[in-house]
Amino acid sequence: MAYPSAVLSLCLGPTFVVLSKTVHSLNLKLGTLSDIHIATRILGAYCKCGAVDYACQLFDEIALLPFLMDVMSWNTIISGCIHNERNVEAFSYFKHMLRNSDEGKGLVPDSYTLSSLLSSSHCLGNNVNTGKQLHGYAIKTGIISGVSVGNALITLYANWGHTSESKLVFQSMPQLNVVSWTALISGYAQNISDKEEAVQLFVQMVREERPNQFTWASLFSLFADSAWLMQGICFISLALKMGFLSFLHVQNSLVGFFADCGCLEEAKATFDVILAPDIVSWNSLLKGYSQLGLGDEALHVFKEMCNKGSKPDSITFLLVLSACSHSGKTSHGLALYRKMEEDYNIEPRTEHVSCIVNLLGRAGKIGEAVEFIQNVRCQLGSSVWRTLLGACRAHGDSQELAEMAAKELLLLEPYDAEAFIVLSHIYAASGRWNRVRHLRQKMKEKGVEKEPGFSLIQVNHRVHTFVAADWAHPCIYEIVTSVIELTNNIKDEDEFNSLDYCGVDRKRYNGQSGSAKKRRRVLRVIQVQSILSPLESETREIILGNISADKGVELKHKETRTCLFSVSISGLSFGCLGKSKTVGLSLSGIELQ
Repeated sequence: MAYPSAVLSLCLGPTFVVLSKTVHSLNLKLGTLSDIHIATRILGAYCKCGAVDYACQLFDEIALLPFLMDVMSWNTIISGCIHNERNVEAFSYFKHMLRNSDEGKGLVPDSYTLSSLLSSSHCLGNNVNTGKQLHGYAIKTGIISGVSVGNALITLYANWGHTSESKLVFQSMPQLNVVSWTALISGYAQNISDKEEAVQLFVQMVREERPNQFTWASLFSLFADSAWLMQGICFISLALKMGFLSFLHVQNSLVGFFADCGCLEEAKATFDVILAPDIVSWNSLLKGYSQLGLGDEALHVFKEMCNKGSKPDSITFLLVLSACSHSGKTSHGLALYRKMEEDYNIEPRTEHVSCIVNLLGRAGKIGEAVEFIQNVRCQLGSSVWRTLLGACRAHGDSQELAEMAAKELLLLEPYDAEAFIVLSHIYAASGRWNRVRHLRQKMKEKGVEKEPGFSLIQVNHRVHTFVAADWAHPCIYEIVTSVIELTNNIKDEDEFNSLDYCGVDRKRYNGQSGSAKKRRRVLRVIQVQSILSPLESETREIILGNISADKGVELKHKETRTCLFSVSISGLSFGCLGKSKTVGLSLSGIELQ
């Protein structure tokens, strides 16, 4: 009598809703819904098909007969709601389950119930308190001893950036498996300050537990930085020795690793050996071209992808649009945006809108960018207004639009430091120093602080990290000495005026009267202050590279925050414009890729 329910294992998508309903009707007609196992399978089929409303209706009918209920049926409806992002219903059923447990009906949540709730970061969002309450409940009931619950807690805290809590959970687990190790390594990989600890953890793991393909994928995402290129290459050899380079997850991660390091030839070579590339493979390759602003190459890969039958997703379009915006391909980007909507029925997100605003802004079409923003249908996020604000600053003739963009940005993110800083730079460029002082005072009153930037440089296979306003480095004396020598090489005010010192009031220099000697002395003071203070980590990093270059060592450079700066160091040019891009330059004949 229960055989019709056997076909429910085929119901794995929205197209099978009708089949699920047919099986439900047959079992209802045959009177077999009193079998909780059959009812639970129908519940699961509805959830897998996305028909959560039908699942909830069936569950509520079953709940009228409490003697039929078991923990599996509760777990099925809770995990189904989470899978379909029906978070309110999931927690409502969990609370109902707890109430039944308190009433002595024997329906106590098990490790699967709790791990389902904890493993879904989109379910909890940034609600740290709810996550900690679930953690406390797990400790109180003893469910914390389950490996699946511990793994879910490690992942949850890591997604929130609380790697110290993830490590505590990891160390307190009575039993570990490969998922435990992978979850903590993946959590460390999301935070640049924890990269060295992640490598040490992986080395320890190799001694105690055999990694799987997901562990290797997480590890190579950790090395996705030009300063860590050589370390990543060393681990590729180990992955080859252990036989993991044939797994698609690892191959995709390797393509992303080389692309993020700026090694596009190696990324393309790795991509070419993938037998059946999926959408992640294509997107990983496109990411490399997008980061370096290679619009022609990105468009060529996109065309090749479509010709081979792979269907692009929203991330694909985002990457190609970004490449077009950084390479000045305005018409191609706009055509691609229309194609995304009309041919692929992909709804634009705020990230796509930001790319188009950036595309038009770089072309100097600020008015068209504003018109485009006004006509989009999706909800605008802060990145759109941040991009428009940056475009206004780049062109310097749109103060009213800049003020409007900053106002909209601060409505969404009242403590966004970039809105204050960029707007103050716009005011400074036009000489409105009263407005600059007003903005800085407002930042101080609201407690808004600028996020410090950092830069990485690899010297002789050792990674040096420079953080803004942090001068604790063994070579700091040589670095400062080189910066002062740099100022002595600037011989006249024409060179000084050619430099872009953000926020420097040139009236301090131009307003000076008296002898040329006095003017030169004031010039030196402004130069030293301007170089040692606002240029921050990038200056110290590149000076260290200059000091090390005469030894013929290999250098790798990575900068991680937008910097508008151009200066000559002993006749060698250095320029940096962009965010999270590998910048190529030459120091004493040493090439930095």
